[in-house]
Amino acid sequence: MATKKTIGLGPYYTNKSIRKKIDKLLHKNSIIQSGLGIDSTKKEKDEAHEKTKEISNSIKSLDNFFAEATFPEFK
Repeated sequence: MATKKTIGLGPYYTNKSIRKKIDKLLHKNSIIQSGLGIDSTKKEKDEAHEKTKEISNSIKSLDNFFAEATFPEFK
């Protein structure tokens, strides 16, 4: 039976192990993004974009709705 707590909430909000996996992926992404700056080359930016896309796909496999909300550019 659905409760007020679980209606409309994806696995990120209802499953602790999925939340932990997604949080690790988001941490990896934050490290990648923080390595970029105004002096980054196009190659570095493209590599970061590809890694972010891979992370987005990994998150999407765990919780599609959370991934779309977090990474709208990769819908």
